Amino acid sequence: MSESVVAQGGLGELRGVVAGEVLVHGDAGYADAGRVIMNPGRPRVVVRCAGAADVVAALRYAEGQDLPVAVRSGGHHAAGFGTNDGGVVIDVRPMDEVRVLPDNVVRIGTGATWGQVAQRLGKLGLAISSGDTASVGVGGLMAGGGIGWMVRKHGLAIDTVVAAEVVTADGAVRRVDAATEPELFWGVRGAAGGIGVVTSYDITAVRQPTVHFGSFLYPWTQAEQVLRAWTEYMIDAPEELSASLQLAPTMMADRQVPVAIQVCATTDAVLEPLRHLGSLITEKVAEVSYADVFVEMAMPPEWRPRIRNGFYNTWSNDVGRKLLEARPRIPGLAIEIRALGGAYGAMPADGTAFAHRDARFLVNSVLMGSPEQQGARQPKDFDALWRSLTPDGAYLNFLSDPTEADLDACFPEAHRKRLAALKQSVDPGHVFRSPLTVPPRPEWTGGRRHLMRWAMRSRR
Repeated sequence: MSESVVAQGGLGELRGVVAGEVLVHGDAGYADAGRVIMNPGRPRVVVRCAGAADVVAALRYAEGQDLPVAVRSGGHHAAGFGTNDGGVVIDVRPMDEVRVLPDNVVRIGTGATWGQVAQRLGKLGLAISSGDTASVGVGGLMAGGGIGWMVRKHGLAIDTVVAAEVVTADGAVRRVDAATEPELFWGVRGAAGGIGVVTSYDITAVRQPTVHFGSFLYPWTQAEQVLRAWTEYMIDAPEELSASLQLAPTMMADRQVPVAIQVCATTDAVLEPLRHLGSLITEKVAEVSYADVFVEMAMPPEWRPRIRNGFYNTWSNDVGRKLLEARPRIPGLAIEIRALGGAYGAMPADGTAFAHRDARFLVNSVLMGSPEQQGARQPKDFDALWRSLTPDGAYLNFLSDPTEADLDACFPEAHRKRLAALKQSVDPGHVFRSPLTVPPRPEWTGGRRHLMRWAMRSRR
């Protein structure tokens, strides 16, 4: 490949060196490749990459044309990071290989979806603690950490990564692990979106043919009692159990929506206390293949949900009270509280770029509906609710309208300093950037073209 041709030339030259597809407005497949769930996107060019060499070509084209870059896998992030307007979208979805290596290590292309991964591994009795939605992309989930249905038993999805292939801003294709470029390996486990384009992960799978999966339903009138009893049990529950408490919007079922306890356990014995949190209405738990816990997610195209979350190192009944009191005021509010601890907290806080290992609970909230359905009042009340809460951090993957304060919440000061130094080393031009990526240095304010050219050429 001629680097200067790609950097300085046009679409014809780009198409000549890309093994995958190069799509522009009017081409078949352009609209789908440029669209993500929360953003229709109007990129100038979409490069559907067949391999790392195509990623390199796309980056050099973007550098030559002075265009912003977005990286798209499943396209589920609520902030719409997987696309842009007028830039280059690097679409990794064609890179969807799922290959089992020796010792139950699985090499997974970041364009694969977790549903595909689970189905492939399920046939072998293997599993990876990874998300809960079938159509979510491997690259997107891993970029933020990966809280899945076995998080308390096997940790985050990033915790069992043993190696990765990443293309950095200078066009270098790097194979990284704990011994080879360990600092870059540290960064791609929890902050990959701001460092480069990860094209594959090597992940150690676990032997887990089946799990006990399902839900317990309790009356809506017992929400406070059930929440209090559930948090008391989950704070020190056996790590064989991962669980969440879910409160659906009160706009459903005439405001009388039951409280749901969703569970995934490696043994039925740990479920017994969950049968006695209140007046149990229904228990629907069955032993199923781990692949069967993944669900499809769909929503009306006009919906624009607002999503915010917070980690809590300890549980306060005051937080629970505020959440429950907000529900009647905000009819579109959905709340999920995920229990953490166990293997999730076994990784040292500085072991990966994901920081919040002391957290015992994650509160995730979604304001459902279209802007018209939400009206003027509900978004204000939703934001006011979160101003009244005092979380100990935030999860990068569950934020729809991120701010600078959210960046601080995702990456505490020590992690920010370390990421800024790493960023200065591998992406000084801030090629890979969003409101949730740490810049290469605190005083960075722009100068994209000069710095990006420097980054691209510094290793030639």
